[in-house]
Amino acid sequence: MIRTKSFVENIKLAMKKILIFGATPSQGGIETFILNICKTVSQDKKIYLFKFSDEKIAYQDSFVQDYDAKVLNEPNPGGLAGHFYRKIQYRKFFKNNQFDVVHINANSPSNYDFAKQAIASGAKVIYHSHNDSAESFAINQKFVKLIAFVRYLQRKQLAKLNVKRLAVSLNAAKWMFGTTDQVQIVPNGVDFNSVAFSKDKRDSGRQQLNIDSNDKVLLVASRLSQQKNVFKSLSVAKYAIENGIAQHFVIVGDGQERERLNYCINKIEPEIKHRIHVLGPQSDMQRWYSVSDVMLMPSLYEGLPYSVLEAQANGLTILASNAIPKQAILSQKLLHFIDIEESDEIWSQNISTLNINANRSNSIFEANNSIYALENFRGIMEDIYETI
Repeated sequence: MIRTKSFVENIKLAMKKILIFGATPSQGGIETFILNICKTVSQDKKIYLFKFSDEKIAYQDSFVQDYDAKVLNEPNPGGLAGHFYRKIQYRKFFKNNQFDVVHINANSPSNYDFAKQAIASGAKVIYHSHNDSAESFAINQKFVKLIAFVRYLQRKQLAKLNVKRLAVSLNAAKWMFGTTDQVQIVPNGVDFNSVAFSKDKRDSGRQQLNIDSNDKVLLVASRLSQQKNVFKSLSVAKYAIENGIAQHFVIVGDGQERERLNYCINKIEPEIKHRIHVLGPQSDMQRWYSVSDVMLMPSLYEGLPYSVLEAQANGLTILASNAIPKQAILSQKLLHFIDIEESDEIWSQNISTLNINANRSNSIFEANNSIYALENFRGIMEDIYETI
C-alpha cells in the first residue's frame, strides 16, 4: 500500500503543470475555449486556472469537479490602483508558484506584464489572441487617441517577450501582434455533438415558452455586451415581430448590458414584450439553438465566435454582421452577412427571405468534418503544449 501511494505521488509530480489565464465570470468565448482545453488535454497534465475576480468564473464547478482543475484565487482590486498593484501581485504570485506552461488568453496586449513575470519564473509562455478589438466604446469616444497610444505601447512591450503567439483568426493576430508573421492560427475546438439539432428539445423548449410549432423564433446567444450589439438585435427583433416577420425573440446570455436591456424591454408595449424571452445564461445550448429558426449576430467586432460555429452544427440559420470572419463559415447555406449600418427594416426583410433549413439533422456531419472538430483541436493543443 505504501508503494502504491508513493507511485501515485510520483506520477502527480511528473505531470506537466499548465496555468491558464483569462477566465472571467461571464460565459464567453475564452471561457468556452478553456472548457474545451480541459475536455481534450491528456491525463498527464494538471490544469490550474488564475482567477482575478472575487466572483466565480464561468464553468468553475465543472472545471473543478469534472476535470480536476485547480482554481487559484488572486483577486485584483481593479481600477487605476489595481493596474499598478497587479504588477506587484504577479511578481509575488510567480515567486510562490511554478508552472511548466503559462497560457494567456486575452483580447488585448495589456496582459504583457503577466507574461513578463511568467517568463521570469522560468515558464514557457503562450499569448493567445481571441478577438480583433477590445475597446470600451464609451471610453473610445472620449479617449480614442489615448487608448490607441496605450495599445501601441503595450504591443511594443509584448513584442519584446519570448512568447508563443497564437490567434483564433488572422484578424485577431493582426489586432494583437500587429502582424500575422510567426503567429499560429488555432481553430477553436467545438464539441459539436453536444449542440446537434434535437426535435425533442425543440418541441419541449417551445412548449416551455408557449411558442407555437409554426412560429418563427429569433435568437441571440452571446455575452450581453457592447461588442455583441445586443440593442441592435432587440430593435431588429421588435420590428420583425411588429410586422409579422417573426413571432418570438429568445435572448440567452449574461453581461454588463443585461440590466439596461431589461429596462428597454420593459418599455416595449405588452403585446410585443410578452414575445421577448430573456433567459439568462443557459447550460443546455442545444435546446435553444433547436428551438430557434434564425440567430442574430450584429457584432461590432469579433475574433471567431463559438456560437456561430455551434449554431451551424445545429442547422440554425444565422444573419450576421460583416464583423464575423469568413473563417467561421461551415455552410454557405446557413451563414448570411449584412452590413451593420443597414436599417432594422432591411435586416427584417433579409430575415423574411432566408431559406430556413427544414432538415437540420444533417448539419452535424459537415461540422464534425471541419477543422473545428474537437478531435482536431485536441491534436493541435497537445502538440503546442508538448513542443513549446
